[in-house]
Amino acid sequence: MPEVRQRLADAVLSSGGRLDDALPEATAARVARCVEQLRKAGAGDGDLVLLIGLASDTLLVAAAACWSVGAAVWVTPREPEAIQADDASFVVTPSPAGERTVELAVERQMEAAGRIPRALALVHETSGSTGEPKLARRSVDSLLAEHVGYREGLGLDVHDTVRIPVPVAHSFGCGVALAALMSGCRVDLRPFTTAAGVAVDLDQGHATKLAVTPALLRLLTRTRRRGGSQPQAILVGAGLVSDELDKACVARFGVPITRGYGSSETGGICIGPRGLGLPIPSVEIVRPEPESRGELVVRTATPVLGYAHEPARESRLWNTGDVVDRDASGQVWFIERKQGALRANGKFVDVGPVQAVLGEVEGVTEVVFAVFPRGDCSEFEDVFALVAGPRVSREVVERALHAIASHGFAPRLRIFDELPRTNLGKLDRSAITEWIKRDG
Repeated sequence: MPEVRQRLADAVLSSGGRLDDALPEATAARVARCVEQLRKAGAGDGDLVLLIGLASDTLLVAAAACWSVGAAVWVTPREPEAIQADDASFVVTPSPAGERTVELAVERQMEAAGRIPRALALVHETSGSTGEPKLARRSVDSLLAEHVGYREGLGLDVHDTVRIPVPVAHSFGCGVALAALMSGCRVDLRPFTTAAGVAVDLDQGHATKLAVTPALLRLLTRTRRRGGSQPQAILVGAGLVSDELDKACVARFGVPITRGYGSSETGGICIGPRGLGLPIPSVEIVRPEPESRGELVVRTATPVLGYAHEPARESRLWNTGDVVDRDASGQVWFIERKQGALRANGKFVDVGPVQAVLGEVEGVTEVVFAVFPRGDCSEFEDVFALVAGPRVSREVVERALHAIASHGFAPRLRIFDELPRTNLGKLDRSAITEWIKRDG
């Protein structure tokens, strides 16, 4: 039913939120023009519309237009030639150069996609840190609940200008941008071109709040102060925050970091100044119990829909895959990513024992497992152990791996000084793939 997704469009358009310097009326007019284009192309209730290659502000406008006509949205940071759009019934791309009166190009797919879940609002990709990215579904109520969490956790209101220099095509940027818009804020979506350019917005009071990744904040803390203002809050998500980075943030900007924690499948679920933050109002921690350690399992107010190509889930429980300590106050502290079974060549492989052994080698700072097609025979897959540490002895690592491999599983080994990361702080699978190709 179109009114399910219409609720999201109404929440965005009725809030008074502003995209950059545009007045709400100007944004509403852009949405209305996009609605006309979608309807003219035949898009409507139950369709899935892929938005690809759009600037952040245009992506949000197009998303609101899709929800207005009852369609769900699929966003991706990939280039058009790098994605299969078979599941989408329509694809929206930037307008052809020179056609200034047309903002978007809307094309119907040759094959009509299947009907989407009734509650679905948004589909976006998981990070793909240790495997191929999956398409995670988000419901209307999930996005609305996330909005409340960010609004309360950051104290968002109509007087705020929220600087979001991270891609809105990723789940972190998308969640914060929608929450800020629905809270009536002015949302500054200019990309992170230079650290100095973003820092001066804070130093000179052009932005009251900022949302960035740990890697980008590190660059910002190294800039020179160029004004007397300081932000009210700096939200850091899509990566873990060290105590050292928090101290550097306080020294440079005068405020501690606000941690944001979540996943592509759930959106933001915790926010706060310590550890991983505390659950937002729509989230309850199920496990571990206070004063214990274990995998973080949460219960959300609405079902976590899961992934495309799978039946929509009805459960409200979500296993995050992160091992945490939970103290007596209920605060959770990240310990490690749970290592379990990877799927390779149609079989599950338990990497836990190898993870434990390699993690104990002197100098090793990180061990990650990834599955890649075999270069000379893509029908077969290899499991790689990616070991990082600037002073790691290959001989010692190989000896440890040989000892544990004698009991069964033996991954291929690659050693790095430091694992490559994307601008969101996630493991850069593309860079690792290229390195492995070069190495053979």
